[in-house]
Amino acid sequence: MQQNSVKPISPVLQFVLLLSPVVMSCFFLVYALAGVVVEGRHKVNWSIEAPGVAIWVGAGIILYSVCVLLYAWWKGAVRYHVLNLSSWGHILLAVMLTISVFVSVKL
Repeated sequence: MQQNSVKPISPVLQFVLLLSPVVMSCFFLVYALAGVVVEGRHKVNWSIEAPGVAIWVGAGIILYSVCVLLYAWWKGAVRYHVLNLSSWGHILLAVMLTISVFVSVKL
């Protein structure tokens, strides 16, 4: 008899692993959009700190998503498991938002 190599991931853990990058990405989206909306002195102040914030927040989201991908792989999750799809989506979103912050700083 052959055992299944997939170890189940608790629904509560899945919820937490899915909720955390959503919160981080929403913060990052609002922060990136602030650069488009603010004007004048506030735009200058935002532009000074924005690249550092974008790099650290983007790197944090990417690192978290890579950890979730590794965890899902370790647990034997299928390629199209919700944790894998979410992680790849948040990595892509973090890269796009980081680029948009750098574009907004140059405007």
